[in-house]
Amino acid sequence: MSNRKRNTIQCEIFKNPNQAWLEEAWCDLEQRSTGNFFLSWLWIGTWIDNFVNEFYVIEARLNNKIVGLGVLVKQPTKYPLSAIKTKYYLHRTGRQDLDQVWIEYNDFLVDAENEESIRVAMAKRLVNELDRLDAIVIGASDEDRFSCINEFGLKSRKIWETANYALDLDELRDKKISVLESLSRNTRSQILRSIRSYEKIGAISINKACSIDAAKEMLLQAKPLHLARWKNAGIKSGFTNEKFVAFHEKIIERGVENKVVELNHIKVGNET
Repeated sequence: MSNRKRNTIQCEIFKNPNQAWLEEAWCDLEQRSTGNFFLSWLWIGTWIDNFVNEFYVIEARLNNKIVGLGVLVKQPTKYPLSAIKTKYYLHRTGRQDLDQVWIEYNDFLVDAENEESIRVAMAKRLVNELDRLDAIVIGASDEDRFSCINEFGLKSRKIWETANYALDLDELRDKKISVLESLSRNTRSQILRSIRSYEKIGAISINKACSIDAAKEMLLQAKPLHLARWKNAGIKSGFTNEKFVAFHEKIIERGVENKVVELNHIKVGNET
């Protein structure tokens, strides 16, 4: 019998657990977490259904209650002379064509009450599971979110970084301030000037897709614009990848009717 201490976080790793169990456990924990859209079951479940056959789940429990979950995909390195033998990808597959759906703000899904200590315990358990030639690949995440891994003997490697911006709409609602009022005087002036310029072409309208078919049609309308946007960027648009398109169509199918996903078409007169 294992000697488990009360009030300590216990972590275990399972291979290919029952997906019905995982969905129920994930959705329950999601209600107790501060996780973002990319850690919702809508995203994670759709990702597993579309791209993942074999995976590992790391689970954290506190007093026999699930307080942390993460899904990892194991990929041996293709290069025999590589210093790394195996890579474990968190909520990614390690395949460029499948990972082009671009998960952001990656993290374990953790209970908001003990967020940092749960993350540290899960990271430590994962590191202890690895061979010395293995690697953990997180992907796009908030800076220092996994800095604790350095304390467990691993060396971190940052591939790229970019600035990220956020606006707390709940705070504006509480203060009864509009988005425009929250901006600087100069920014407000520029926006109002742009609106007046657009209105010379025609009335500004926003059309929200109210059905799955309408949302898919908007996705299709976005295709040529997205292709043009990424034409000279060195990275091809996801619309050249049928797996990318299929994933987003499935997200739309599962998310529009319950109002988790929303697509809008903004026009000036008849022009997008």
